[in-house]
Amino acid sequence: MTSTRKSGKSCARAAALVALCFLLATQGFAAQTILLTDLAGTPVARLPFMNRGEIRIIPLSMLGKYAGFEFTNEKQRQKVVSPGCITYLEPKNSFGEVNGSFVQLPVPVETWDGSLWLPYDHLDDLFPTTVELSETGDVIRLLGIADSTDGVVKPLEQPKPDTTGWKLGKVIIDPGHGGKDPGCRGLIDMDEKDIALDIARRLESALTANGIPSVMTRRDDKFLTLSGRTRMANAEAGDLFISLHCNSYEDPTIGGAECYILKPARSERAIGVAAAENRVVDLERDSEQYEALTEENYILLSMATSQYLHDSEQWAEIVLNELKNSAQMNTRGIDQAGFYVLMGASMPAILLECGYVTNPDDVRILGSERGRQRVADAVAMSITQMKTEMESAAR
Repeated sequence: MTSTRKSGKSCARAAALVALCFLLATQGFAAQTILLTDLAGTPVARLPFMNRGEIRIIPLSMLGKYAGFEFTNEKQRQKVVSPGCITYLEPKNSFGEVNGSFVQLPVPVETWDGSLWLPYDHLDDLFPTTVELSETGDVIRLLGIADSTDGVVKPLEQPKPDTTGWKLGKVIIDPGHGGKDPGCRGLIDMDEKDIALDIARRLESALTANGIPSVMTRRDDKFLTLSGRTRMANAEAGDLFISLHCNSYEDPTIGGAECYILKPARSERAIGVAAAENRVVDLERDSEQYEALTEENYILLSMATSQYLHDSEQWAEIVLNELKNSAQMNTRGIDQAGFYVLMGASMPAILLECGYVTNPDDVRILGSERGRQRVADAVAMSITQMKTEMESAAR
């Protein structure tokens, strides 16, 4: 949580954020999705889409997660490697390069919260060896593996089922704030950014000891944009995403750990917490990108993570139980709101407020190395439990 002075422009943007959060709290909506199937036609997932006139655009990061694409950023372009095909795409550009040839798109490539969004009707042109579109215009079929080395696309035979089942691959650990964004400060002689980083490092070590790979969005005191954190999570093909923070409040009796998921806010307090965490965009050079986040797109981007909502809620419940039982922390339960840092994450994602730096009980834990280790160990145990739950469900 941060408390910064705001210019008139910043105030307007903050007000807009609150308005958008309130919109989600009061307005129901139905997801617009396109079915994604495997080679045999078995449903794999549903991908959200946004309308640009008569053109539908879908998130490349989510498609790539299921299709097995490999992503590399090369200057202004993104290189996408799919079986038998190399595709180059650039934000705001209406052309894509596919195996050395150019493909013209009806609308420019868009960027929303860490993912490129591409026109549905041209996905098979951009990824000809991997994607097939249905004649009805509502299904994306993954062709499995294809070989176009001789200029002819040759789908291989139906792949043999994986008898080992799905395995948790990688956890993305996001220490909140950093650099010129210190976060909040209370009764501890540490900024929120430093507390979050210390817990994140301890969490990484605990996961490594348990044989669970992880990636940290920052390893030192540097500033990261909110969208950059999500972009890194998707590029690393993470399976779980956790953003670590601390809270503060003028009333020192308010304390305890709480966990947030991306979902319509249910209270004015949750709306305020989200607006405060989102306010860091005022420190970003390209903060105008968030001003272009219309109500429609805000809702649709929330839908992009809706298929992970069940796992996110389950994980939030597990981590709070571990903090209560293992770390002996008070907990305030699960809440929900529109956090930019969770938007567009192609995986279950939670934002954990590890306690209040203005509450004496929480300070006794967060203000000591032993206490922060207890918090990290509790979060690690929640991830180990989620690993077991998710791998069992995938069998």
